Amino acid sequence: MSMTCKATIRLICEYLEGRLAPEVAGEVQRHLSYCRNCRTVFDAAALTLEVYFDREMEPVSAHRSHVA
Repeated sequence: MSMTCKATIRLICEYLEGRLAPEVAGEVQRHLSYCRNCRTVFDAAALTLEVYFDREMEPVSAHRSHVA
């Protein structure tokens, strides 16, 4: 049985975090290998998580403009 797009998209974050059972992760991986639309969603989610968790945090004061 092939995994649907809806099921795949719902599981992408758990897949990226390594929280899926090996059988389910394999199904997600198979679906992503042939479905361009789900692969686009996967790539966007992976990039978002990478940017969010890997960026260097700047002090809050560096983001504020000082207006007199």
